[in-house]
Amino acid sequence: MEPLIGNQTWWSMALDRQRSLAITSPLQELDTSKSHIGAQRHDIRTYCLYVIDQVALGMRALRGERLDVVERALSNLVARCEPQSSNEERGRLVTWVIEGLLNVRGRGPFSKTLTEFDGAGFPRKVEYTFTLLEAKDFGDEVFYLVASSEAIRLYTDLLARDVTDEQVANEYLFRFLIDRGEWQKAALESSRMELLSLEYEQKIRRAIEITERNVHAFNWKDSLVPILQRARQHVGDRIRAENSVLVSLREKLSHEEGISTINRSDLGRVERTLDGVICRHTHLSQVLMLANQRFAQAQDAQCYRPRLLTSFANLDADLVRPLFREQLGRLSGTAEEFATFIFRPEPRPLFSLVEIVDRLLHPEREYREDASDSEGHFEELQAASPFLSEQEEAEAEEMITSIANPCTLSLLLYEMAAQGRSLRVQDLVVTSLLKAIGDSDTTVRVTASEGRLNVGHYAGAELMLEPKKSETYGNSSI
Repeated sequence: MEPLIGNQTWWSMALDRQRSLAITSPLQELDTSKSHIGAQRHDIRTYCLYVIDQVALGMRALRGERLDVVERALSNLVARCEPQSSNEERGRLVTWVIEGLLNVRGRGPFSKTLTEFDGAGFPRKVEYTFTLLEAKDFGDEVFYLVASSEAIRLYTDLLARDVTDEQVANEYLFRFLIDRGEWQKAALESSRMELLSLEYEQKIRRAIEITERNVHAFNWKDSLVPILQRARQHVGDRIRAENSVLVSLREKLSHEEGISTINRSDLGRVERTLDGVICRHTHLSQVLMLANQRFAQAQDAQCYRPRLLTSFANLDADLVRPLFREQLGRLSGTAEEFATFIFRPEPRPLFSLVEIVDRLLHPEREYREDASDSEGHFEELQAASPFLSEQEEAEAEEMITSIANPCTLSLLLYEMAAQGRSLRVQDLVVTSLLKAIGDSDTTVRVTASEGRLNVGHYAGAELMLEPKKSETYGNSSI
């Protein structure tokens, strides 16, 4: 938006916005002084809005709403909001609200002092008088309450409207004003168009930021994906409609010769405003397209801890392939280190930082429970079992001692897979055979072979396994 100095749009809209605030001041004053009638627990503003709505809707019969009907409806609303209130308290509330809206105590219309700005931007004080409700007698000895134009404006302005509907209506009104040549009103509506685009942008950004803060509180697929799809369609429609309006405005500027210099300057400002709105919607469409990726990144950061390079051992990439690239004589000294690297215990899981912060920010209970020690406050911890059990070690030793004839490591792996041996048993057998390279005390001689090994997750140079023959003596007797 342009700076305030010299901005005719702001000067002209300031008084109208002050009037919108002024007509709500009687409701605020009635709620502030409600302690005079002992109604501290009641929401007087809600009662005032209810009365104005009832009277405005009753004016469809061209007479207003009867006073007794309004009093009875308001009494029922008070009883619904505060069931413990007595009939006397309800009567005081009904009288307080209706007389306050009629300004009986002020004996006349409401009066507020506002600030008005002239064309040069110089302020001056003005008195603004208005009424909300009027009581009229149509001759049948029954008083009717009639809503003023300010009250009806209060009723319509506070209706909950969706910002997307406001944007569509604003575009049609802006196009209508351009076609009729009402340039000043079109300039005001262009400013409103810019504010609506800002409101919608902040609404979408706020929704995305809330989901990124705590991904556990939202179902992205069921609740937010349909909203983002409608938002993308709405933004695309707005960009097309705004470009069409901008083209129509530029045609007016180029072909209309009867436009004055002041109006042409206003239309130039409107053109720049529309350009800014289109740029904002274009950037918002990019934000919507990246929303899925941003949520996925937030989910990864909150639900999964980052994998460290040394967290988990990859047997194929971290052990087998590097081992088969080394000389056999150099493996015996490092085999124990490789075995420790593979079979080390896993680290304990890390707590989520989001969960810790959420617990710290959680409001404390009004009454704290007794935190004394009891059996229910202790959790039984199971003893951590070793990574390899005695049975698995026995199975691995049995497989090694069962080698009675020369064979390759591939055949041994196929045999273990056929017997249903677990991967941990297979890994232990392979590690033990690698440790046996160059060791004369083992029962199996491990040497390199010409073939290639490619069994399961093992790949590399083939190994030949030969059982060592036990030494025998010709004469065992003494």
